[in-house]
Amino acid sequence: MSPNAWRQIAHLPLETYQRIREELDAVAARMRPETPAPVPQRYVRPVETRSLLLENHIALYEVDPSRRRLTLREIARRSTQGG
Repeated sequence: MSPNAWRQIAHLPLETYQRIREELDAVAARMRPETPAPVPQRYVRPVETRSLLLENHIALYEVDPSRRRLTLREIARRSTQGG
């Protein structure tokens, strides 16, 4: 988890934090291959940035498939468009 994400989590309602954690745990579980395949030294898979939308928040996280690592980068409040 990035330092930014740690600071932002401190301001979230507990329910929102728990939902983000559950969603990211599910993503991490899907990343685990049953039998790890070695990655050739010269081949580097790119890190992907993804987002997760929950109610009034958006969580940005990175997925590093070669290291099977998920890193929460930022949590931001989504602006609502109202009339």
